[in-house]
Amino acid sequence: MSYAPILAAAFVLWPVMGLLGAQGYGPLLALAALPALALARPKMPPANYALMALAFVAWAAISEIWSPASRGLISGNLLEGNFAIRASSVRIVLTALFGALAVAGALRIATGTAQISTRVMLGAFAVQGLLVAASAVFGGPVVAMIYGPDPMEQAKGFQNIGRNANAFILVLPILAAYLAARPGWRWKAVAGGLVLASVVVVVREDSQSALIGVVFMLMAWAIVWLIPRTGYRWLICLMAGYVASAPVLIGFAINLMRQARISLPGSFQSRAWSWEVVIGKAVEKPLFGHGIAASKTWRETYADHPAWLAQLPGFWADYPVVPGHPHNMALQIWAETGVVGAVLAGLTLVVIAFRLPTPQSLRPDVRYAIAGLVGAVASLFSFSYNVWNDSFWASAILAACAIIVLSRRNRAST
Repeated sequence: MSYAPILAAAFVLWPVMGLLGAQGYGPLLALAALPALALARPKMPPANYALMALAFVAWAAISEIWSPASRGLISGNLLEGNFAIRASSVRIVLTALFGALAVAGALRIATGTAQISTRVMLGAFAVQGLLVAASAVFGGPVVAMIYGPDPMEQAKGFQNIGRNANAFILVLPILAAYLAARPGWRWKAVAGGLVLASVVVVVREDSQSALIGVVFMLMAWAIVWLIPRTGYRWLICLMAGYVASAPVLIGFAINLMRQARISLPGSFQSRAWSWEVVIGKAVEKPLFGHGIAASKTWRETYADHPAWLAQLPGFWADYPVVPGHPHNMALQIWAETGVVGAVLAGLTLVVIAFRLPTPQSLRPDVRYAIAGLVGAVASLFSFSYNVWNDSFWASAILAACAIIVLSRRNRAST
């Protein structure tokens, strides 16, 4: 039995996970990955890029030892239904291991054996797109009905809608690239319409990370089109350089905007202030960092920064400047795992960049799907999630597996 139908079955559940606020992708990755042991039998030892990624994850897990956020590994009882993995280190290690299994298994799928699986997968992604579009129209009334009149409770519902939009942005490059690669200008127009409709939807939902993700996707496509031989290396090595220089690069950008008196939108201004605090934390412990998930314990409020508070309503005084995490993974890597973690993360990206085939050697649908996924991940990496968010990484890994499945369909099939 091929591993492709197992992945296709997992992708059928993709829209369901999105409706749950995109928080179920971690278990979904586990369900998809475990059959790879029996059906795909991944090669050993793992590839160099996998070993580098696992080295970074191992270092992050070790940092749990000195993290002030450490609360033990697990809590509750599995039989009583209240079992939970409390430690970020355990969750991210399991995600990395399941991700390695899923990717290795997907790479073992024989070319030409994923025809039906590809169609099922693309159909599931299209369904999620329709659900995201429907949430833009009916989200307000549905959230009010489910969460009640309390604005604070409703905010949780709108946050789930935003997470679903983010998850869709990860698979939008696959859908758009598949449509654009079909013969005839009509399909290219359909692909363009899909991208444009996605922009309208995420603007309506006020999902700024998803909107930037679409912009980054288009920029990544342009780079690969302009540089068909080394486009992937440029894209991913730029990401590696960004991770390696994040405190200096972001600190310089913030100072430059301040000197130019550039006014940022409210959500981005709050992020900029948060990043300033996190850069200071990174300087405090530059070598090893504060430990995984340490940003959860940083209680500094706007009352501690009168100049910032003066630009806000008074009720922000007790609000934490860093709301649980920095909403920038590169800075969080620096602050929580130090130079060691940043170097390992950067080297992982460099190894991946030189491991990928040249864009021009791939079919157009696969070529642009890879580039677009890199762009979408770069946006969410920079503006949205906690770097230890296992559901985000699980969804990104599953999206990568989806591209591998797409590449295994018969070349003549459209």
